[in-house]
Amino acid sequence: MRIAIVDDSSSVRMMVSICLDELGVREDEIFEYPSATVALMDFEKLHYDIIFCDLHMPEMDGSELIQKVYENFEHLKSARVVMISGEEDSSYKNRLKKFDVRQFIKKPIQPKSFSHHIAPLIEKIRRKENKT
Repeated sequence: MRIAIVDDSSSVRMMVSICLDELGVREDEIFEYPSATVALMDFEKLHYDIIFCDLHMPEMDGSELIQKVYENFEHLKSARVVMISGEEDSSYKNRLKKFDVRQFIKKPIQPKSFSHHIAPLIEKIRRKENKT
């Protein structure tokens, strides 16, 4: 399993990593990126099963990043995208559906809620890995 965490906040990246660790994801399966621009360099050549992405970041926001991934990286179209946002207005969710973004995590991240939403996704990917 390969998981990317794209967020300009180191504390959010750390919290997502801690929550993933509690779900049994190994440290070597998690790749952190402080910006969308940095992530895009690796996205060009690496596959990820899950991409956690902050909605609001400097340089390029999460919706722009996901649009670039969707339009330019065929090998990442199967990756599940989990958008992270502290925004109260959820109108962005409809815009992201065209890029197959279906999961959203609210900031501040609550471990119990995170686990409830993400554990089934992790389990599904693990089952798929075990079949191959």
